Amino acid sequence: MKASSVSLVLGLAALLFELTVSAVFLSVSPNRQLFLRRDAVSLSCVDDGQTVDGWAVKRTTGGQTQTCDGGQQDFGGFNGSSCIIPHLFPSDSGVYWCETRAAQRSVQVNISVSGHSVLLEFPKLPVIAGSDVTLRCKTRESSSQLVYFFSNGRYIGFGLAGEFTISDVQRSDEGLYWCSTGLFSTSSETWMSVVDPPPPLHLSVVGLICPLVVFCLYCMSTVLMVSIYCSRKRGNEPAVETEHGVEGGQRVAEELGYVTEHDF
Repeated sequence: MKASSVSLVLGLAALLFELTVSAVFLSVSPNRQLFLRRDAVSLSCVDDGQTVDGWAVKRTTGGQTQTCDGGQQDFGGFNGSSCIIPHLFPSDSGVYWCETRAAQRSVQVNISVSGHSVLLEFPKLPVIAGSDVTLRCKTRESSSQLVYFFSNGRYIGFGLAGEFTISDVQRSDEGLYWCSTGLFSTSSETWMSVVDPPPPLHLSVVGLICPLVVFCLYCMSTVLMVSIYCSRKRGNEPAVETEHGVEGGQRVAEELGYVTEHDF
């Protein structure tokens, strides 16, 4: 292989390595993406359950990219191997990730900080139609307080433990949701999207027959090719008749009683 070809292969391999997302991921503690104002958060670069060195915690917020504990224009500070933000504000909302000096990145995590004193937490979105969805209203106070829930401008119910369950969700339930613990304690509005469940898997008669027909045709073509090959091989061998062959045939005929002395 020429030197230029080797260099090209090595260059493509290096490029592929740089574009490959690392197994390292950003661990967020507490493990959620929605936070209240003045909540604290711990960010760590983790691989196989262990924090790793050589990775910086970065974020993009307000159109600027910043590094944890990177200076006055950056954010947070390190406590051991974790980046700590002791008091979150809405301006801390943005995209966070881990990165090496070689520009290898982890998967990005979106973190949002609410400016309200109450936060509505959703399960994983989108919601599948026909399933049950539990809404949780998070506050810094006791979770046993009475919480009111709203959807698309109307009251839908309350929960004594800060939770409210919508049974058998339908596409008509899609919309803006929020919760409230009082007149001046309201969460921001959050959109809940609802999608139809995936269609069931049906195995049609055609779907079952077609693979069988293809398999049979393959077997028939294989047998035909083998037969043609064998016949051609036999046809290429010359027919040789020897005295031993004639004598052998005569011996068989005598044994069967078809040869008499007159024939000799």
